[in-house]
Amino acid sequence: MKDCESMKEKLNLDNIKLDFLSEDSKPKLKTKENYKIMIADDYDEIHVITKMMLKDFEFEGKGLEFIDTYTGEDTIKALEENPDTAVLFLDVVMEDNHSGLNVVEVLRGRLDNKMTRIVLRTGQPGQAPEETVIRDYDINDYRLKTEMTAKRLYTTLYSALRNYRDLYQINTHKNGLKKIIKTSANLFEHNSLNEFLTSILVQLSNFQKNNPEIVYIRDDVDKEGGFVTIEKNKKATIVAATGKFKSYIGKDIDLVSELKEVVDKIKYSDTPDEKIIFVDSGFIIKNNAKNSFNNYIYIEGNNDIYDFDLIHLFLTNYSVALDNYILNNTIVNTQKEIIITFGEVVENHFEETSGHVKRISEMMYNFALLLNFSHSEAEILKMASMMHDIGKIAIPDSILKKPGKLTEEEFEIIKTHPSVGYKIFEKSDLDMLKISANLALNHHEKYDGSGYPNGLKEEEILLEARMLSIIDVFDAMTHKRVYKDAFSTEEALDYIRNQKGKHFDPELVDIFISNIEGILDID
Repeated sequence: MKDCESMKEKLNLDNIKLDFLSEDSKPKLKTKENYKIMIADDYDEIHVITKMMLKDFEFEGKGLEFIDTYTGEDTIKALEENPDTAVLFLDVVMEDNHSGLNVVEVLRGRLDNKMTRIVLRTGQPGQAPEETVIRDYDINDYRLKTEMTAKRLYTTLYSALRNYRDLYQINTHKNGLKKIIKTSANLFEHNSLNEFLTSILVQLSNFQKNNPEIVYIRDDVDKEGGFVTIEKNKKATIVAATGKFKSYIGKDIDLVSELKEVVDKIKYSDTPDEKIIFVDSGFIIKNNAKNSFNNYIYIEGNNDIYDFDLIHLFLTNYSVALDNYILNNTIVNTQKEIIITFGEVVENHFEETSGHVKRISEMMYNFALLLNFSHSEAEILKMASMMHDIGKIAIPDSILKKPGKLTEEEFEIIKTHPSVGYKIFEKSDLDMLKISANLALNHHEKYDGSGYPNGLKEEEILLEARMLSIIDVFDAMTHKRVYKDAFSTEEALDYIRNQKGKHFDPELVDIFISNIEGILDID
């Protein structure tokens, strides 16, 4: 009690009523407009006096919200529940002589809170000598309770809040940059332009202010969203959308009456050179790409919640990413066209295998997904597998289309087609064609080493080739050829099951047979 008496004497509090913090007279301040100040002290008078001295305190237009605790244990619990506490006025001695110092260790250690400013206050400096405490504990100020006049308390709190504000801004910028880096790294993990642009919408929706003073609850999240338009032939078409705008995908934005406000802002903006145009219902982002078209992004919602500094930074990456995505897609599509063209050459040459190449590619895609390949990896395998028999173009028709049994010499000629296929693509620098070369070379290798052309066995054979081997045999068995009738699905699966560990990888056989319906789900 000696601490409180000294403070009262210094402040002449004897004639002052300390009931201003009763429930009826407490100021009704909104949490989002205040800094949280925690007072941890086992004397109620210290709480009352501190709050009285700070009742009119403001810092940069914000007031204070007080949190009272009386023991070290309660203080730790309150800090867990209020990680956004700006300043902690902490007594050293509460339920025991080291309660306050224990709180510091927990706050900075287990709770990993480096933001909250700690002002250590003590009436018993012998229990916590200033030099020792400052050196050994991560606190920000050390004060004797007897020296805490109203003026000194104001000065201390101003300094603590400035430090908290600056740390908070630094942390916000750091988190924002992390978000930018993470978002940019994920931009290309999509197979289609629609997926790519939809991901942009989702990422932009996440660039909201990370600020405990700003409270925003979305009650109608399903009704909001955004969309992306691409301008081609002087028409702006909605090509990607989220939320309530999904129904507009594929439509000319000029023909959607509900979007008139957005269309007018795009066409008649007072700030045509601005990247971001604000409307009552949200904001519009204009992107002038290098690849022959403009595009616009619209995000619906309360503009106050978005961090536009981060969005501007993101837009720089977005413009480059969109250009690169389109360029990359052009390259990939060119590769696909080359492979499809080669595939058609194979199919047209071998009429009796019509549809084989397409079925193989579709089954490879489904099988790859079952084996946890990514969608993009499965798509590459789908295309590359179309080339597995390309080497047969070097085999004479008299052998390929022979209805009877092949002679030993004829079969030796047939066995050259994997190596021929490999040589067609082996010098290509394109990833898809490199995979095509390896599939062509290895799809007749057998798990027990009895295959051709190199007699590889088990894991020496590429996983993708082991997959293709099963699919190739299954499709060949279940479709008619000039030299045989088609087998039933059950007969083909029985053969594959019997060839576990011989022709085929046993583990892949089990997965293939267990999921045959999904693998056969082709267009």
